[in-house]
Amino acid sequence: MFVSKFFIEFMVYSFIGWIYECTYCTVKEGHWRNRGFLFGPICPIYGTGAVACSIVFGYLPMFRGIPYNMIPIWKIFIICALGSIVLEYSTSYILEKKFHAVWWEYYDMPLNINGRVCVPATLGFGFAGILVTRFACPVAENIRNMMNPLLAEIIALLLMAYLAADLVLTVSSLVHLQEMVAGAMAEFDERMEDFYITAASTPGKAKEAITSVPVKAREAVAFAAERLDFRQKYQLGNIKNFRFKRPVFRGGKKLNTDRMSEFYRGLQDRIRTGNDK
Repeated sequence: MFVSKFFIEFMVYSFIGWIYECTYCTVKEGHWRNRGFLFGPICPIYGTGAVACSIVFGYLPMFRGIPYNMIPIWKIFIICALGSIVLEYSTSYILEKKFHAVWWEYYDMPLNINGRVCVPATLGFGFAGILVTRFACPVAENIRNMMNPLLAEIIALLLMAYLAADLVLTVSSLVHLQEMVAGAMAEFDERMEDFYITAASTPGKAKEAITSVPVKAREAVAFAAERLDFRQKYQLGNIKNFRFKRPVFRGGKKLNTDRMSEFYRGLQDRIRTGNDK
């Protein structure tokens, strides 16, 4: 019962976080942006942070029994700011480690750490933590106390099934996208290697070999773009950048990760400009 009610709260906050992300990015970019790692209308990092506030300030011994509005604001701010650093940095690191991709980065912001966290965002999350703790947590606690335990279990199970399905679809789509790009790059490298071998044996074709590389690269991107499904297009539209901290191998051969990053960006450009067909 306890876990079920907090899971429902997690999903509600995740939905509110998704609304905030979409609104902020839409206003900033001047056109609709459907934000988030998952396909559905939720941003789990917001839900995790908000539920953490409920647990820390409502159940830890040092705060238990103290009304939310009596907890010193400076304590809430410091705990939420530090917690946001841990949550945001670890989430960014794990996603990049798994998918070679980043969904947000702060390289253009002052006092950032590896582009994963920065002081302005941390301060913002600290102030957001105050709002959540002082205003949202008391309301959420009252709702949890009034909620029927059986109803909470049913709703939580339904939401859990939805989240699990979304996670499976998202991860499988990203893994397939990685495999497709790696396969396309391996095929491109193999074709160019054969082309250069042929050109080397015919000196007159050397110039043609060099000048044809950009053209053939664009052709490879166009061919790959035609094979993308709507889920992969959605992911490419939301990913900010691609980083490769470890080598990528395909068929026993090491792929050029710099060219892979360019390949991904080429796909993103085609998706964003509507030239994917």
